[in-house]
Amino acid sequence: MPRTLILNQSNIVANSGNSVFQYDFPLGGITFKDEFIAVQQITLYNSVFNISSSNSNNSFSYKWVDGTTTVINLSDSYLSLAEINATLQATMVSNKHYMLTSTGSYVYFLEIVVNASRYADQINSFQLSTTIATANSWTLPAGATWVIPTNAINPIFVVPSTNFQNIIGYTAGNYPAGVITGTPPAQVQTPAYTSTQSFLSTTAPQIIPQPSYLCTCSLVNNRLAIPSQLIFSLTPQGVGFGSLFNIQVAELAYNKVEDGQYTQFRFSFVDSLGGTVNFQDPNTLILLVIKNKSELGFL
Repeated sequence: MPRTLILNQSNIVANSGNSVFQYDFPLGGITFKDEFIAVQQITLYNSVFNISSSNSNNSFSYKWVDGTTTVINLSDSYLSLAEINATLQATMVSNKHYMLTSTGSYVYFLEIVVNASRYADQINSFQLSTTIATANSWTLPAGATWVIPTNAINPIFVVPSTNFQNIIGYTAGNYPAGVITGTPPAQVQTPAYTSTQSFLSTTAPQIIPQPSYLCTCSLVNNRLAIPSQLIFSLTPQGVGFGSLFNIQVAELAYNKVEDGQYTQFRFSFVDSLGGTVNFQDPNTLILLVIKNKSELGFL
């Protein structure tokens, strides 16, 4: 007769990122012989951060036209590229690294945006000099302590040697390349540029570094699979961050339970490379079904 096991919030292993569940069998344990297990239903919230210190992708920096460097540390969170760019520009506002039009609108000189037609991100660095500012009637914001450069300077987006590279699709380095030297307002950029500089990402941006999850079960030992305890996989396709997704399997894929006696087993979510997954929301329901080989029609 089929047996149904239910794992929920009460089964979560402490300090496991809400991704490891332990089921303790009653009455001292159970012996399995010629049994098979399958996932029937998984319900959970899409609550995995794409930006975090544990992912080593939560900071980057920029060099302003006066040669100073500002490091931007992102909070552990789920951010789109537009939100990363908004954080960049909010930091520039805080540092007075922008200018004002004659009507009071803000003018930014560095941005990172999505280039959908090229399936890429794009860094744009706009030039600034006294000549350019005068021609556009731009003025410094109140409280700014930096000086408009005499020579045309492009601010620099700095990609660190961390996993932030994967998020935006760029290798580590300066965009544009080079350095800014000299004493304001006579600083010089080497190499020198004469116009806006734009750079497309060189690899596909992984703004969602964990687009799918593997499910493992310690009762299973599939020697042909990696990881060997793989039992199921799921993708929260079309489900926004913070939303509930519910997978109900119409045709169950049964996996052989290793024969033996068990007092407990663990069910875990890992990323597509077998790495740790951290769900912010512990509300999860996992429904497992166990059948004997005779119930499945095996000889």
